[in-house]
Amino acid sequence: MADWHTAAQRGMTLLDGDTSTEGTRTKSILNHVLDESHDDGYISKDFYNVQQTAGGLPDNVTMDQFIAAITGHVRQSLGMSNFNDDMDDDNFRTALMSFDSNIRHHITFLNGVVHQIGAGDVHKALWNLILDSLKDSNSIYSCYTDYLQDDR
Repeated sequence: MADWHTAAQRGMTLLDGDTSTEGTRTKSILNHVLDESHDDGYISKDFYNVQQTAGGLPDNVTMDQFIAAITGHVRQSLGMSNFNDDMDDDNFRTALMSFDSNIRHHITFLNGVVHQIGAGDVHKALWNLILDSLKDSNSIYSCYTDYLQDDR
């Protein structure tokens, strides 16, 4: 397994000259998690079940349990094998950029469904969680204030 701190530092080096919007956000994410006092959780797992919750959660699942089940952690991911030292730079960079891609994918989906008539309570709750997190400098979503505006 990779050391998440070493992987984050390597990522900062690899993305040093990347001025793309995605690269800039990914560097922001890495800087954010390198400060261990910051939260690194984001809605990232089980996109299928995120989509399927328009009708609500099963009776035996609370919103907190559902959020815990679909939350991934950047530090934990950086410690996985796709960030090993022997990974070539191109594949390592692609894996790094997947953080931003995944976060934007969930934001785009939730933004689309909550602005439709009859949006589900779970989708609204997840959307509000993201919007509230934009203003929290401890949250990974604070890296997305340029991408998303709180329109409530």
